[in-house]
Amino acid sequence: MARGSGDDLVVLEAGLGISGLYWGPVQAAIAEGARVVAYERSGFGASTTDAGARDLARLASDLETVIDAYPHRRLVLVGHSWGGPIVRVAAARRLERGRPVAGLVLVDQSDENCPLYFSALSRFTDALQAALLLPLARIRLLGPLTRTAVGTLPEPLRGAVAAASGSPAAARAAAEELRHVVAGLRRLAEAPPRLADTPVSVLSGQRATVLERGLRRAIVCAHRETAAGHPRGRFVPAEASGHLIPLTEPGLVASEALRLLT
Repeated sequence: MARGSGDDLVVLEAGLGISGLYWGPVQAAIAEGARVVAYERSGFGASTTDAGARDLARLASDLETVIDAYPHRRLVLVGHSWGGPIVRVAAARRLERGRPVAGLVLVDQSDENCPLYFSALSRFTDALQAALLLPLARIRLLGPLTRTAVGTLPEPLRGAVAAASGSPAAARAAAEELRHVVAGLRRLAEAPPRLADTPVSVLSGQRATVLERGLRRAIVCAHRETAAGHPRGRFVPAEASGHLIPLTEPGLVASEALRLLT
């Protein structure tokens, strides 16, 4: 799913459990200034399935395969939620091989600096969600649930995202990825990806419901810590958004990606 033109490339990495089609509004905005690619991870939409472990290392390898399919001069990687760790691992690998990226945009990323990801409650909810995904897909409820979650997207994009995210294959892929999240975050905490002076923009949703406020405060604190930990880190509050910044503030995501190419 490529749009735009030019020598510069922006690749969009989706969060866990959702089709890359939800990047549509962000992709349209970025395409005005660069070539931009969104793609389906294994199991989603028309992509092929992968019977192997869908851990962070494997997901980063898949991202690198996508990157290498599009010749470019400069590269910006944008990762939302679980996509944040994925783009960081891929960027560190490329830097080690002498192929540094022009910058990273981490969009409300899953952040190893947030201790709540490692709590017993979080591990329980992850396991429960992983167990429920396939049954929900089989009774054809996963698609409608996704459709509700992406309610701000226009049709027919909203329906396409729901269809690509709600199949049994997508459910299996999401469940397999989910099983590796805590271990992946723990490895990042123990050995952070080496990004040297790569510019890193950390977008952080500021809105939360009453029940989410404690979690949101912890996540925002972690995002601030991540930005402060990079020599060229930049913390960007998304004042009108919670977690789904690509849907609620696509222009903010696009402007940060294009800023890294100026």
